[in-house]
Amino acid sequence: MTAQDSYSFVVGLLGLMHGGCEVLLPANRQPGTLEAMCGSFDVLLDDRMIGEAGRQEPRLEPLDGSACLLTFFTSGSTGAPKRVPKTLAMFEREAETLQAVWEKDGQGTVFSTVPHQHVYGFSYKIAWPLATGRPFQAATNETWEGLLRDLTPAATIVSSPAHLGRMGGLQPLPADRRPARVFSAGAPLTYEAALEAERVLGLRPTDIIGSTETGTIAMREWNGENQPWQSMPGLTLRCDEEGRLNLLSPYAGPEWIATADLIAPVPGGFRWLGRADRIVKIEGRRVSLNGVERALSVLPWVAAAAVVLLPGNPGRLGAVILPSETGKERLAALGKFRFGRLLRASLAETLEPASAPRHWRFVEALPSAELGKRRESDLLKLFEAAR
Repeated sequence: MTAQDSYSFVVGLLGLMHGGCEVLLPANRQPGTLEAMCGSFDVLLDDRMIGEAGRQEPRLEPLDGSACLLTFFTSGSTGAPKRVPKTLAMFEREAETLQAVWEKDGQGTVFSTVPHQHVYGFSYKIAWPLATGRPFQAATNETWEGLLRDLTPAATIVSSPAHLGRMGGLQPLPADRRPARVFSAGAPLTYEAALEAERVLGLRPTDIIGSTETGTIAMREWNGENQPWQSMPGLTLRCDEEGRLNLLSPYAGPEWIATADLIAPVPGGFRWLGRADRIVKIEGRRVSLNGVERALSVLPWVAAAAVVLLPGNPGRLGAVILPSETGKERLAALGKFRFGRLLRASLAETLEPASAPRHWRFVEALPSAELGKRRESDLLKLFEAAR
């Protein structure tokens, strides 16, 4: 099902579930995405087909949430699609948890900048409002101007770093039109983006960490950098011998789930240290891509950095750099080659030579998927011309 209007989406979803169908939700409706799924579905249901369906009002029995199956598709870091089946009952249990944590925010309308085709958007914009009788806006807002124009007082905004990082130039909302809550998920929100959101919306976003497989794992209210994450009620967390997060969740099935998230446990939650699957070998040495990105990000000329292992033997690192304002001035003065040499030389104090990137790309925005997640395939495309 690829319906973009959230009301039509709910109508189609409930109709299919009452008909006993498994519902597949592709990450987007791009022709290439749907072509890759050929053979996985019998009927493609979109907004037009739902709108043309005849209206009926039969007496329907309540749905058995445990028997209603939705399948999501996540690309992960490589871009290869992965099926993730979920039941409606899982989302009902997650909605109960979300309501228990944030019930004090009231019953304001839910607005969104993220699609309902992803677990985060489905949970926060569709399942939670339906379970608690809250209104939600049918449209998914691609720009802040449209959302802020329609925003009603004490609303909830479901957003992501990809959108919250693009609020520059917007005027602050009057106090009587400010939302009650702003959520952000898909990737960790930067402290700078949190402050910019506070300037415009009147409050800092609530950062959410989770995944398609697990649903919501933890949250944090932004009041400073490197703030720990608070685990959601009802979840059991543990750290394995390699420092990775494992969890048991009432809305993710009865089995322990092993994640690739590296954590440092603290009372009531954890500090997130990055991903365990971002360790590569360069010249026989183990190199943390997260560590290289952190080393780059503290340089005065770098606003943000993304590092990727480039194909070939021997392997080398490529760095995609979003220059800071000072960095833009140095880049203009030195040129790309000499600016890259400056960055590499500056890393010598903290990294071994093998860990420092040898190839550089300087961009106006780091490539990201819809929710702000970074995909290895998108980074590699920036270096294809050089190979």
